[in-house]
Amino acid sequence: MNKKFLGRICCLIILVFLMSGCTSTKEEKVITNVAPEQTVQQPVEAAPQVPAEKPAKKEAPASDINIKEKKKEASSPVPAKKEPEPKKAEKEKPAPSAKEARTANASTKPAPKQETGIYKGYKGPVQGEIKYKEGTPAAQNSSTHKASGDIGSPYHVQLFVTKDYGHKKMFGKRVGLVKDEVGMEVLFRNLDIQTAYGGGFVNAINNLESHYTFFTGSERKKLDWFYWVNGILAPIGIAEYRPHPGDVIWWDYHDWSTTMFIPGVIGSYPQPFKNGFGGKNPGTAIMYADGYEQSAQQLKKSLQTKGVKKIDVVPYEPGALQNPRKYYILIGAWEQLQKNSSTLEKMNTKNKLIGVYVKFADGKLHALDFNGKVITSYQQAGAIYTNAGGMGSIYPFWLITGTDRQGVQRALDTLLHRPDSITQHFGAVITESGIENVPYVN
Repeated sequence: MNKKFLGRICCLIILVFLMSGCTSTKEEKVITNVAPEQTVQQPVEAAPQVPAEKPAKKEAPASDINIKEKKKEASSPVPAKKEPEPKKAEKEKPAPSAKEARTANASTKPAPKQETGIYKGYKGPVQGEIKYKEGTPAAQNSSTHKASGDIGSPYHVQLFVTKDYGHKKMFGKRVGLVKDEVGMEVLFRNLDIQTAYGGGFVNAINNLESHYTFFTGSERKKLDWFYWVNGILAPIGIAEYRPHPGDVIWWDYHDWSTTMFIPGVIGSYPQPFKNGFGGKNPGTAIMYADGYEQSAQQLKKSLQTKGVKKIDVVPYEPGALQNPRKYYILIGAWEQLQKNSSTLEKMNTKNKLIGVYVKFADGKLHALDFNGKVITSYQQAGAIYTNAGGMGSIYPFWLITGTDRQGVQRALDTLLHRPDSITQHFGAVITESGIENVPYVN
């Protein structure tokens, strides 16, 4: 009995020892699997399968554990062999670099505009071939740097230089345009130019220099050069602007003590309706007041003969002036146009401060000087003038208006039959005596 009893005890001890060893092995196996499952195979859902308190299944037979481990080993390689994994890798491929994107787009990108558009077949000089010497500030030496002369080119721009709001002509010529050049290069070839502020500011043209840049005290006056492209005050410097064939570049030297910026001028007609600004033309809408539809149609035909495209003729809508997205030409008597238009009312009140030198009041048209003083008043007259939403706006609106129908007709006839008569005018007042450029100067 004792031998049997002792034998059983020995067997029991051995069995307990074996079971405890197996349990320890399983616990170690579970712990060692935690890190690989989280970092390599990324199965987030596998983490809950190995909480710390689950080694309770230690009484499972060793054979069962081995079977499970074999199943694990047999199944673990499966995710690595899955077909979708490479596809996923392709989808999650990082975006191409900027250089790769440019290279990829190069094969599908259309040819540059210069090759297929306005410069197609161009055989003239290109930017960099025409050499010029940049002028020094006028205060240092205003006489040594002269223009290098115009060039032969199949493309041209109109270059005008005036003084005192267009009243005095200094230069006017159709000059050659070099492919891709900036406006400053056009100036240096044709005029005596001196620059300031690092070379981007035109300080003097043909020895007429700014009275502000290099002057101090009582000698300093607000007299400077300003420029417009196709009748629009350019929002960028001439050293940045790249002219387009047919553009009208107009420089004027004037007193800006009252009016700092004049957003639009009429003296480049039929611009801006023909070329727009910077090679972009949003189109033109002729808006007519009651009784002026036929006049609007006449103006449309006239503009078309001058090469203007994309012209709409629509009834006058005052609200359109608040956020213009194209060029507007308004036709009608002043009383008709200003009615229900806060934009025109403010323009008429501010006048000189925003570059408008025509004022309607008490049934009369008043023509102003550059300080806003009334110089002449007319009971019956017409006017052509322009304004925009503010400095930097490239969407001016024009007014063909007057004190009455006869005044409007005079203004319209000027554009239809004598458009050259307003060349280099900032604004125009039309009476039975003729056409006057406003503002007046002393």
